[in-house]
Amino acid sequence: MSSRFPNNALAEGALLAALTVVITLTGLVVPPLMFFVNFLAPLPLAVLVRRQDLKTGAAALVVAALLLFVLYGRPVTVLMMLIQLGPLGLLLGLLFKNQVRAGTAVAVAAVVASCLALLTLVLGFWMTGINPLDIGTQMHQSAAHLIEWYRQQGLIEPGKEDELRHLLQEVMHQAAILLPANLVVCSLVTTFITYYLGHLIFRRLGYVVTPLPAFKKWQFPWYLVWLVILGLAFFMGGDALGKKVFTAAGENLLYIAAFLYLILGLSVASFHFARWQLSRSVKVLLAVAVLLYWPFAVLILMTLGLLDSLLNVRDPGRHGDKGEGK
Repeated sequence: MSSRFPNNALAEGALLAALTVVITLTGLVVPPLMFFVNFLAPLPLAVLVRRQDLKTGAAALVVAALLLFVLYGRPVTVLMMLIQLGPLGLLLGLLFKNQVRAGTAVAVAAVVASCLALLTLVLGFWMTGINPLDIGTQMHQSAAHLIEWYRQQGLIEPGKEDELRHLLQEVMHQAAILLPANLVVCSLVTTFITYYLGHLIFRRLGYVVTPLPAFKKWQFPWYLVWLVILGLAFFMGGDALGKKVFTAAGENLLYIAAFLYLILGLSVASFHFARWQLSRSVKVLLAVAVLLYWPFAVLILMTLGLLDSLLNVRDPGRHGDKGEGK
């Protein structure tokens, strides 16, 4: 049996490396499928690490990288993809192999995925010389084209072009500033989806996996509030000192915190919906009210999430473990 094991590991590694190449190459060749590739590509490596070991998974990642370099022919693009997805697959395999609690595993994987996404952003600037945050020329051109289309369609009142142009440029400028935060948020979402799919796959393969907590029982640790504290400090400090870099950093931290507290607020709301056992008609009315007054509803949900992470507003006696998380 021991003499057959290396051959089995080699064959399995080759097969899953080839599967990684096929999935990643599909996203590179067909860009609309990249969204699905982001949470599917790490899974073959995770399965390999769980079934074999980290060494075999790392070797498969190297083989997949070499094949992608040869087949696709754009080393920078391939490198960005591999940095973002390869280590995440290896990490997920280790987390499943060591049966790390689901909340902790998702949190660790999400932090690593976010760091890798920011790393690819920095490397993209360094290797290509193109600043992804500097879109001034493109911003002006896009705004001009859009305004011209509105004008041809008769949707702009005379004399309103400058006002609309300024509004569009502000929106695009803000989107550019929040690009790092949006990358982090996308990484959080895709990492959870990847972990959930891995959870299903390993259960299907007969492995013991730690159960995922129900959404209504999700809890975040209290020290998440430091994102808000640091975000406000950077934002106000940068504004007072005239340092746009600090201001942008504060905005990104606040944006990420707002997303996390919104998710936690939805968890709190679902907990109380299940606890109160509301009728379907009441739930429909509440859903309609949320849609009609969504800015106010989002603010309420984020506040609920913040309070729950600090005070556990659901049930301190029964839900006092703050480390459960997603």
